[in-house]
Amino acid sequence: MKVILKLEEYFVVIFLALLIVLVFLAAALRWFGISVAWSVDVAQMLFAWVCFIGADLALRQDRHVGLDMLVSRFPPKTRNGLALVLNLLMLAFCLLVIVYGTRLCIQNYRRYFNTLPISYSLVTAAGPVGCFLLCTTIVRRIILNIRNFIQNDYSQINYTETVADSDQAGQTESGV
Repeated sequence: MKVILKLEEYFVVIFLALLIVLVFLAAALRWFGISVAWSVDVAQMLFAWVCFIGADLALRQDRHVGLDMLVSRFPPKTRNGLALVLNLLMLAFCLLVIVYGTRLCIQNYRRYFNTLPISYSLVTAAGPVGCFLLCTTIVRRIILNIRNFIQNDYSQINYTETVADSDQAGQTESGV
């Protein structure tokens, strides 16, 4: 799994760097009156891949946006149950993207970019591929959630101490 994570990191970093350089060069050259029309198509393709592969990278590293302020107030067992439900919903969505995204790739194989002789399926394939990677991550998380319920051990859940918990801990230590 660490190999996949490293590959995803390199992939996202390289494609994002290429995207930034390409957009910057196209804008700079346009200022001088030189048109680089193909840069828009390549940037679109790079952006799609960076988004989908980056989404899995963020999920693997627990860096997705969440409602931690609200969820951290729940007991660990409730948080685990909520995480299980959300993971199941994400899995269902990703499976839909894989199915319909694959159909879209097949339909787009004859569609080409306006400025490049490359099939548009290269862009639409980012969805199913990225969601497949997300599914592997989500399935591992679902297994962990179920294992937490079976073992009644919630120590692997990210736990942020709330203000109320800190106040109670301080009161018991001081004898109040």
